[in-house]
Parts: sequence; structure tokens; C-alpha cells
Amino acid sequence: MKLADYVPTAHGLCVVSHFVAGDANEPLVRSFCSRQSAVPRQIRTSWALSDEGLSGFPLAEPLKKYAHVFELDEAPQLGTVDLVLVDQPTDKLVKSLPAGCPAICIIHKKDSVYSREVQDRCDQFLCVTDAALEYQSTRIPLGKLRMVHHGVDLERFKLANEPEGKNNAQPKLLFYTRLNRQEATTWRILEQLLLCNVRLTMLGDGEAFWKISDKYGRDLTLINHIPCHSIHNFLHHFDIVASAGRGVFEALACGLPALCAGYEYGGLVLPNNIRRHMEVNITGYRMAADLVRMREDIDMAMSLSPETCRLMASEHGSVDTFLDRIGIGEKRPPIVA
Repeated sequence: MKLADYVPTAHGLCVVSHFVAGDANEPLVRSFCSRQSAVPRQIRTSWALSDEGLSGFPLAEPLKKYAHVFELDEAPQLGTVDLVLVDQPTDKLVKSLPAGCPAICIIHKKDSVYSREVQDRCDQFLCVTDAALEYQSTRIPLGKLRMVHHGVDLERFKLANEPEGKNNAQPKLLFYTRLNRQEATTWRILEQLLLCNVRLTMLGDGEAFWKISDKYGRDLTLINHIPCHSIHNFLHHFDIVASAGRGVFEALACGLPALCAGYEYGGLVLPNNIRRHMEVNITGYRMAADLVRMREDIDMAMSLSPETCRLMASEHGSVDTFLDRIGIGEKRPPIVA
């Protein structure tokens, strides 16, 4: 059943979040809220609440454009709420939710642990990776789990208005990854990129950051943080991106070709292989493309047009498509007495 089957067409959406630093779900949460303007008869008002205080809530400022933002204990009476979206919920948080309305929980981390109270209160749990679905299927009733791949906000990630000239011989490449997991793979990909005659920038944070700085700091530009609500402006400084998951879709939406670089090196993402990449959430898992051919992949990437890259993002990664899979913004079918 799609969630639109639960939701009436007149009242509000309530987004409730426990503190999540550097929230990777920000585009999804923001898109839920923005549906109030796209579908005014569906969602008239949105509220975003935090049980950790607004000073520590990373989405407080970005969401103010789309929603009323309150601390949970200070929130006014919400009135009728049609749908609740929760992110990293605590028992305290779910006890405070409006009674009688459906709730969706976004699974932010694969191995998140949800209490019986949280499992009973939430109608659906959204997994954005196959690994999360596999892990949580042994802990949450299968009927409540939904698999929805990462999406990208096509309104925010756009083609550059004035594309910079490309240097195909030495392109500007951004390697965009977390540095606290799959360290051996990250080193192999990085060391191969350094052999590929590119102007390399590496963006990521984690335990490996200073190791990379010490060993290769003179050979690349190393950055540990760009705020998630600024990354769309940063991407346009590059010709090509190496990343995984949502990072690939963000690049494609900006018209940039993308190399899949996650659990393993998956090679260039193309119109004829993107579905295969999506089966493992564009992580390269069990794909293991030949690292020696990376320069060939870069050369081929530079021949892709911005429009081709953008089309892959719009056809396979649009957040609107993401939300439609769970019925948000759809008309509710009439109730037959």
C-alpha cells in the first residue's frame, strides 16, 4: 500500500528529527516539506521539530524556507496532522507524536537500532541502500520496510549557467567520499587517480584524512567539509566527479560525468549501465572495474555532454520520483462506502 492511501488531502505534514550531524537525508526532508507548495491541496502546512534543541539541529536553517521549525517541547498545538516523518527517532520522540496519523521513519544508518515502541508506532521504514534493507529485514517486520534509492533535488542541483572551459588533457576531478570506511579501497582509488594526470581535489572527513594529508597533501587539494546545503555551488568548479550513491546523482544533475567510487571502483556511470549501478546503490559493490583503465574512463567521461549526464539524474534519481514511490503528493483514491 502506498502512503497516499493513508493520507487525507487537507491538513499538514509534520517532520520530526532527532539530532543527526551532517544530515545526509536533508534533500529528502526538504523535498517532503516543499511538496506543500507543489501540491497545495495535499499538504497545506509543514512543521519541522527537533528534540535536541535548534542550536544543534543541522536542518533548522535550511528548512525554515519550507516549514515552521520548533523545538519539540516548545511547539504549538499542531492541530490535525496527516503524516509524520521521523529521522533517528528516540522513544521520547515517538511518544510525543500526534496520535492517529501515519508515521514514516527514514533509516539513516544501516545498523540503526529501533526499539519496539518505535517499530510499533511507525507505519513504514525507508531504506535507501540495499545493505540497510538486508540488515533491517532481520529486525523489522518485512511488511514495514520500503526500498527507495537515493534521490537528488533537481531544483537545487542544476546545469551551470556559464560552463567553464574544460581541459580534457588535465581535467579538474573531485574525489568525494567518506574517509572513515573502506580505507583500503579509498587508498587504491586515490593512488590510481594520482597517476591519471588530473587536477585532483579530495573532499571527505574521517580517520584517513590526516594520513592522506601527510602522504599526498602536496599532490592534491584536500578538504574535509563543505556544508550539504552548499555542495551544489561547489560541484560546478569541476569537470568530473568520483563518488558513490547520492554523490554520483548530485554530479550528474549538475551535468558532470561521474565515476563510481565506493566499496569498490565501479567505473564510469553511463546511460547503458546506470541501472546495474543502482542495484548496489552506485557503490561499486561486487563490480570491481579495472583500476588500470581509470584514465580511459576519464577520457570517455569527458566526451559526455552535460545534457546526457543531467538526463541520467532526472530519469533515475529525481527526488520527485523517490517520493512518488511512497505516494506523497498523489491524489487519494475515493473511499467507497
